[in-house]
Amino acid sequence: MSVIQIAHNAVKAKLIDVPREVKLKVSELLSYRVEGAEHVATTKSVGWNGRSSFFHFKQGTFPAGFVHRIHDGLTRAGYTVKIVRKALPLPLGDKNPKVDDFPEDPRYDYQALTVKRLLKHGQIIAQVATGGGKSRIAKLVYATIKRETLFLTTRSVLMHQMKDAFEKDMKIKVGVIGEGEWNATKGMNVAMVQTIAPYVDKKTVEGEIERFLIAQFNAEKKAIDALKLKLKKDKATLREINTEIARLRRALIAKRPSDSRLATATKAKVAKHNAKHLQVLKFLERFEVVILEEAHEAGGNGFFEILKRCVNAHYRLSLTATPFMRDDEEANMRLMATSGPIGIKISEDMLIKRGILAKPIFKIVDMGDPIKKLHPNYNKVRRTTPWQRAYKLGIAENEVRNEIIVEECARSKRNGLTAMVLVHHTAHGHILKKMMLAEGIKADFIYGKHEQSQRKRALARLSSGEIDVLIGSTILDVGVDVPAVGLVILAGGGKAEVALRQRIGRGLRCKKSGPNICLVVDFSDLRNSHLKGHAMQRRAIIEDTPGFAENILPKGVDFDYEELGLAA
Repeated sequence: MSVIQIAHNAVKAKLIDVPREVKLKVSELLSYRVEGAEHVATTKSVGWNGRSSFFHFKQGTFPAGFVHRIHDGLTRAGYTVKIVRKALPLPLGDKNPKVDDFPEDPRYDYQALTVKRLLKHGQIIAQVATGGGKSRIAKLVYATIKRETLFLTTRSVLMHQMKDAFEKDMKIKVGVIGEGEWNATKGMNVAMVQTIAPYVDKKTVEGEIERFLIAQFNAEKKAIDALKLKLKKDKATLREINTEIARLRRALIAKRPSDSRLATATKAKVAKHNAKHLQVLKFLERFEVVILEEAHEAGGNGFFEILKRCVNAHYRLSLTATPFMRDDEEANMRLMATSGPIGIKISEDMLIKRGILAKPIFKIVDMGDPIKKLHPNYNKVRRTTPWQRAYKLGIAENEVRNEIIVEECARSKRNGLTAMVLVHHTAHGHILKKMMLAEGIKADFIYGKHEQSQRKRALARLSSGEIDVLIGSTILDVGVDVPAVGLVILAGGGKAEVALRQRIGRGLRCKKSGPNICLVVDFSDLRNSHLKGHAMQRRAIIEDTPGFAENILPKGVDFDYEELGLAA
């Protein structure tokens, strides 16, 4: 077989003069199932198999992040593959930079190794378990390469946390693009996808007018349908309904802008957008290094489109504990398209064995067991109860379950341990806080409406022992400096693997004193098929994770605080 050449830059790769069978093979290697394809009529009508590909057949091109995948795939097929690219820009920083005041610790040697692999390959995913120091890796990357760098995230708390870390530890000025700010600077910048993504594409007057008219039609239809429903409920006659609908139609038509007014307003809007669009493209072209935090979210279209415009970002590092775990095949492949393959894996098991993370001890409370008291809400949950109602009655308002949570926190308090209780719904958090306060447990609850400063204060109160328990919604899943706690309760149920690993990781911070152990409580919610299915998925994730699986208590076995060395 002939030699296959693949040329690539930071964004795009191209097959050089290859036969059709090679193109077909590459197209297959980069194919994915289109989400929702089963609902598209053309799947059946014209024989489409519901798949698409990241390979542009006519041009012979594909995203540069797939070069490694294509090289391996063609090599396995018997081809000799040659990669052609310009040399990566030379690092301008120190080979062994000091990025904080912590002494060198051989347990963290993988952080420098991650940088070394990035320098070699240019684009990699660093799969680092929660607690492995992804922010420190980001600082090492910047200090080593010392070129224009963009730290990109979808979460404001992560953006501000990274800004604070760089400015405090590295004594540099960091630019911020997000949450209404656009204060870019030379060197290091942190940014939110949501701030940049709306401007990566150019707009046209025709396209915006069409979009406006579609939105106007949908809004008018919604208003008419709502009026019709109201009149029917009021038992209006058919004649009365038609009269009122006609009156509303005339009023809606009268509110429509004239064609000339719409055209003038749209031209001004498009001109303003396209001016910003050019500014954003020029801004993105500056960067030679891009670091993605919580990069499993890079499957979203915003991340993908932004990174296509970072044409000079030859160094790309994606930091995530959970790559390729989304249900959408296309979203998973977009992560590799923008960032390349997994270049290093740092597992929970490795971090636990090195003492970087605490060893988790899991107790899964079986809610199918006989219980002391039968509460009304608990008994209203049936096997076939719809999901939302089952969640409300079987989890958020489940008195039995909530009493167990409060009892676990009370016992933790008696033994001098702080606790973190993680919920999904704010109503559940309020219920638990009220119950804990009634039992003399000092508890606080933070959720979506709280500002970052309020979250920091609550975490500081937990760290100092001013409160015994911090109840948190999903805002605690990522991007917060969680103090070492002795007990984590997964009170919110759910089935998402990414969220579960993040939530368990909240409690695995290394303990400053006593045994390096964290107690973790989950529930096997068995009374409803939805809740049971989710509980089984959570347990399967724990059982499939080295470092977790060995530490699941047998059914009915309780935490032994004294034997674990945790007793007061």
